[in-house]
Amino acid sequence: MASGKLSPRQKMINMMYLVLTAMLALNVSKDILLVLHKLDQGMTATVTTVAKGTENVYRSFEAQLQDNPRAAEPWEVAKEVRSQTDKVFGLLSKTRNDLIDLTGGIDEEEDGRLNGADNRDIPENYLLNDKSIGGQGAAKDIKAQLIAYRDYLLTVSSGDENLINELNQAFDFKDVQQEGKKMTWETATFSELPLAGVIPFITDLQSRVRRMEANSIEYLYSSIDAATVKFDGVRAIVMPISTYVTQGGTYEADVFLAAYNSGNNPVFEGIVPASIENGVGKLTIPATGIGEKSLKGSMTLPGSETVYTYDVVYTVAPPMVVISPSKMNVLYRNVDNPLEISVPGVAPKDLIVSGPGVSGSNGNYSADVTKISGKEVVINVRVKESDGKTRNAGSKEFRIKGLPQAVGSVYKKSEGIMSSGLLSKATIEAEYQDFPFDLALKVVAFELKMDGQPPIQVQGNTIPSTARELITRLRPGSTVSVRKIVATTPKGQRVSNVGIISIDVQ
Repeated sequence: MASGKLSPRQKMINMMYLVLTAMLALNVSKDILLVLHKLDQGMTATVTTVAKGTENVYRSFEAQLQDNPRAAEPWEVAKEVRSQTDKVFGLLSKTRNDLIDLTGGIDEEEDGRLNGADNRDIPENYLLNDKSIGGQGAAKDIKAQLIAYRDYLLTVSSGDENLINELNQAFDFKDVQQEGKKMTWETATFSELPLAGVIPFITDLQSRVRRMEANSIEYLYSSIDAATVKFDGVRAIVMPISTYVTQGGTYEADVFLAAYNSGNNPVFEGIVPASIENGVGKLTIPATGIGEKSLKGSMTLPGSETVYTYDVVYTVAPPMVVISPSKMNVLYRNVDNPLEISVPGVAPKDLIVSGPGVSGSNGNYSADVTKISGKEVVINVRVKESDGKTRNAGSKEFRIKGLPQAVGSVYKKSEGIMSSGLLSKATIEAEYQDFPFDLALKVVAFELKMDGQPPIQVQGNTIPSTARELITRLRPGSTVSVRKIVATTPKGQRVSNVGIISIDVQ
């Protein structure tokens, strides 16, 4: 049984979730949609491979029934596991097929790409909206059936700690906290994603179902009697750490025979591993060029003439960096713009981020573009390698904007009618409305203009006593204007772009 630690492949899938979430702040390009399509193809192939391997275990189970009566009881449980698995896997397949059909199907001439890859509305309606409002509520149904499936497999585990940890980790559907808000698993997973992003998530759930089926069946099989297990064949297996490799990275995989003798390592031809450990060849292939790569290799056991062939298939993609402003897709002067920066498959501590006014570390950065005179700024990202060298991971250009006009007010009103007595006691305020930053302003100066009176220059944010008396003497209908308002930010930066306050006294 595998340990409770995350495999490199599962780490890659988890990183995929982060990438897709960050993509919501950016325009999804055709290149990204294509990468997601390739990623889904690789994951689908993995699901098929795991299912075939599990079928071999089922066949081994049936073979055991002929020679070992102790196999009868776990075999009955194994058949029920297969039935429960087919049920929940069928639900996921139906959801996947329905979403593809509803969004225009697939283009057979374009390698099976999704015609509605960038469609967001149909997947969200189908998955998250209840039937009462035109949706299918499919995500809630998926969650409920997967929880029931997990609980059933937990009864099969018979208290095996490793299997229990794997099941709880693979089927964790607790509510999550995002940007300070509590969200259900369904919303956090599927909300606002295009179809090209939803399909890999569903494929990943299918992969989890198949892997947990395999682990449970292997556990049941091993419970028969390890000494009675018989191997009647040998096959070549390629187990890649990841089939998704960025240019400049390295494709890594384990190549081995499913049944081997630890003292009799195989001989490789075609693709020669860098090393062989206990019958397992360790492949390291530099990732060059762009696109899908397909290599062929073979192995033989010393003293045997039987040749076992295997294929190595992986995809090399351009370097991809995700730079997403935490607030919006622009940078503003006079504020610290939060940035979340990550590179798939790279630890945050290994990123080197540079750009005018950029500071921070470990994935969390901010950009102060106040002193930049141009209209754009470029943020660059490099990655520190294990050998101390660095490689370029990508860059992105951002537009720079000034702060919008602030709104001046007295008693939260910028215009209207107010009694002269109340107005004379007002405090002048300024604030940004409908602005993503919580940027407090404090008024430090303004000009007061009343009908028939010369302008009065005021320091501070309150109406002076001399002006109060003049306001109370105004005739009803007279206008009092507060203009040339100057405010400061918490950092002491002056803001003079503040709207005029115009009040008629009564």
